[in-house]
Amino acid sequence: MQRSQEYLTLIGLFSLVGVCILLLSSPEDIFSSLMVIDVSKTQKTAYEMLVSTKFDFRKTEELPNLPKSIADLDSREIDISKSEAKMGALLKRMYSDENNSILFLLLSSKNMTEFHNLEICYEGSWNITEKEVLDIKTEKLGEAGFQDIHVNKFIIQRGNLEMVVLHWFMWDGGIVRSDKNFMLIQVGTAIDESKEQAEEHAVEFTRDFFLKMYKPVIRSENIGTQILARFGAAGYLIDALLIIIPLLMIFNAKIFYRDERKERKRM
Repeated sequence: MQRSQEYLTLIGLFSLVGVCILLLSSPEDIFSSLMVIDVSKTQKTAYEMLVSTKFDFRKTEELPNLPKSIADLDSREIDISKSEAKMGALLKRMYSDENNSILFLLLSSKNMTEFHNLEICYEGSWNITEKEVLDIKTEKLGEAGFQDIHVNKFIIQRGNLEMVVLHWFMWDGGIVRSDKNFMLIQVGTAIDESKEQAEEHAVEFTRDFFLKMYKPVIRSENIGTQILARFGAAGYLIDALLIIIPLLMIFNAKIFYRDERKERKRM
């Protein structure tokens, strides 16, 4: 009897959590195959963006089909080192022409045995001289449906080599994110003539990558609010019942357990 009451309590708790997630989520979060882009690996920021993808990053067998030419730069595959493989690297390419080059790296936390915050990784052998969230906007991006896009920008230095590195994180669409289910895209270019020129080169590549790979999606109202809008007064009852039913399961299990304990004491 006690075990069945414990099961009832657990079912009620899980049901309550599930209902709360359902009511507070938009339909796009739960029912659509979308991806979330953000600048933070651990928490939602004001720069979060929901997108559909023209390329399925979740299928590793499709990674070689990622466009070979981006921002008028042609690419060649580069071998992934053992240390990069431990960090979850899935794809490494050099995009270049006669004058410019971009190092592109795609990593997945599902393949990682070792990963640190990029600040820690770079500070091990590089000196980070600048760090900021970069706002990228152009008229062409606006025509494609983007308002603003934001990525992390690092300026890193080691000896005589100085680089601009842009990166951002991706997750499967939904409200759940953690440091164990993300993908990371990193774009880097060496600073030769000037920092501004190198940054603009990395920005132009990133801008074209977004145009080729992503299409922004606007989240609708959460499901609880949509139920109210559609059913009016009855919507309040529907939302309330969805919450009350698992609460009744939890409290009834507690009442049964309390009565059972009293009965045992009498015996």
